[in-house]
Amino acid sequence: MRRVLIVVLLSSLCAWAGDFKPAKLTDIRDASEVGANTVTDSSEGLTGTPTYVPAMLSRCLITLELDGTRYTAVYPVNKHLKVTDFTPGELVPARIEGNKLVIKSLDGKELKAKISHREPLEKTSGNKPSK
Repeated sequence: MRRVLIVVLLSSLCAWAGDFKPAKLTDIRDASEVGANTVTDSSEGLTGTPTYVPAMLSRCLITLELDGTRYTAVYPVNKHLKVTDFTPGELVPARIEGNKLVIKSLDGKELKAKISHREPLEKTSGNKPSK
């Protein structure tokens, strides 16, 4: 009996930790970068001079509001996420996992990225400014 209770408790805790909440998407934009990879011309053997070849790193920057905080993270663009998948103002399933922002893509894939910026949202009060 005690083992059954422990198993139920642990499984409910795991399910609770994995819950996504609807987060308001405030910004999504292209954050691609051009990098440089070093390549050696193999026709000259190992003594050849390295050549720099540009490499495109396709990424998108996503900013969303969740639980009174605005989070920003940069995700790689791939078959699960494209810049055109979401629009600002839309609700996106998201959760925070340590220092990672986890979102759910349109095809149901969980995508994680390191949070690059976080700021608390300003609370608006019902008071009118004094004259």
